[in-house]
Amino acid sequence: MIRREFINVDGQEVHFRIAGNGPPIVLLHDSPRSSVLHLPQLEHFADEFTVIALDTPGYGNSAPLPREPRPEIGDFADSLAATLTALAIERCTLYGFHTSSKIALEFAVRHPTRVAIAIMDGLNLPPGGPGDEFIARYMKPFEVNDDGSHLATAWSRSRDLHRFFPWFDTTAKSRLPMALPNETQLHAYTLDLLMAGANYSSAYSAAMRYLALPRLAQLTANAVFMCRDNDPLYPYLDTIEQNLPTNSKVLRLGGEREPWLARLRELFRAGTLGQPDYRETSSNAVTGQCYVSLPHGQVRVCLRGPADAPALLLVHDLPGSIHSLGALAEALAAKRRVITLDLPGEGESDPLAAPDCAQFGAVIAGVLRSLGVAPADVYAQHWAAPLAVECALQSPALVRSLTLDGPLLPGKSETRQLWKRYCPSIAPRWDGSHLIALWHQLRDRELNWPWYAHDTHSIRNRSLTVSPKTLHALVTDLVKQPNHYGDACRAAIEYRLAESMSRVASPVATLLARDDVRYDKAAKLARKATAARLIEYDARTPESLAAVLAEAVAG
Repeated sequence: MIRREFINVDGQEVHFRIAGNGPPIVLLHDSPRSSVLHLPQLEHFADEFTVIALDTPGYGNSAPLPREPRPEIGDFADSLAATLTALAIERCTLYGFHTSSKIALEFAVRHPTRVAIAIMDGLNLPPGGPGDEFIARYMKPFEVNDDGSHLATAWSRSRDLHRFFPWFDTTAKSRLPMALPNETQLHAYTLDLLMAGANYSSAYSAAMRYLALPRLAQLTANAVFMCRDNDPLYPYLDTIEQNLPTNSKVLRLGGEREPWLARLRELFRAGTLGQPDYRETSSNAVTGQCYVSLPHGQVRVCLRGPADAPALLLVHDLPGSIHSLGALAEALAAKRRVITLDLPGEGESDPLAAPDCAQFGAVIAGVLRSLGVAPADVYAQHWAAPLAVECALQSPALVRSLTLDGPLLPGKSETRQLWKRYCPSIAPRWDGSHLIALWHQLRDRELNWPWYAHDTHSIRNRSLTVSPKTLHALVTDLVKQPNHYGDACRAAIEYRLAESMSRVASPVATLLARDDVRYDKAAKLARKATAARLIEYDARTPESLAAVLAEAVAG
């Protein structure tokens, strides 16, 4: 089983995937990818080794290195050393691919005693480097646009990165002799690009600036330089052979996958011979992101505020993610232990086999138990109300109070329409249009109720407060699981909330934003609870909502 974890390294969050048992091997990815690249290798080698695939700083879910001064490959190598120390790995076999082969090389030069074998697959050795002008053009800045058009740009960039080198030169001489990946593969590549965002060029450009050839002469650790003959970097093996360091060898492989995996296994066995099995360290997160392991799988949560402060769990509107209520969480974290999460099927949380409200309620209760923060005040936004109510019904001792922000009570006809239309398919499409469709879906729900209605009666009397940065984060999170992003929302749509609220023992406060069509049924629902209060408010900025919520949970 592959698990995901966060670890704090010198104040920075580093994300990784881990599988198997045995001596450790560490896998690094190329740019702008993430540890997702190594999912097949994690599964393949887990029968014999503890396989750890790291997200390079600034990629995947790992926090970036400071932008000033400009990070170089040496900085990434030092970060790798600190990460291995935090993981209690003193010495290991290390595999780097393309960009990360330079990180592996620099790490091996700087820390030879920590390397059993450094395997560099596809090391690039251009004489003198590509030059600043080329790097600047190749690493065209990634910017989130107000209209979401950057999503189409990212998809187009991903396509051309697989068709031309450099991608911006679309002449025949630059065409790569390779098939264009299918939409699922392009989706995975583009998703990694979107996750890196403005950081996508950090390790990438550092690798282009890095001159590997002079460092070969200083390499003393055991090393293997390998490449497959269908890799554009294969010809550089000639240069490496001409400058081969002591304790190093070159492996030339064909393009087939199975022989490549077999040779890697041989190298991993040689590197781990006599090495002890890896003993996993516990998460060191006091604040920030971590995973909670539950019977169905893992749930990503984010912790803010003092660990000894009263706990407040924020459950976002559906569909959404850990980034939905980030501003509200920050506003409340001075005095509360604030918890946000990805619900199962969203972002980085594993989906449920039977996604109904009872199961989602059990997951919320499981998170509170695992974190040891109960009893907690629970805030649920819009469609999340049924999930929070289920948690309170199943585990009343865990819920000190419930605050329901605009709970919904659709009629039978409306329920049928919502079920069909509210969470449309976002399966990858060949042209990438699923990305911009989701962007507008999430943006429109802030302006109309329901989001797909466009008549004057559907207009919400409010300003658009969701930022392009938050929309980008939500799109990125939700397209990670396109087949499950609507699981929680569909469960909430068919839930009989009015009947269940009458059985809630915890105090319930219902928030009502005046003159907003999405809150039309909130007052009616509020009367269903046995110990209920109705709190009206106007402003919709996170700061004002934070004040209203502070009043609700204090009352």
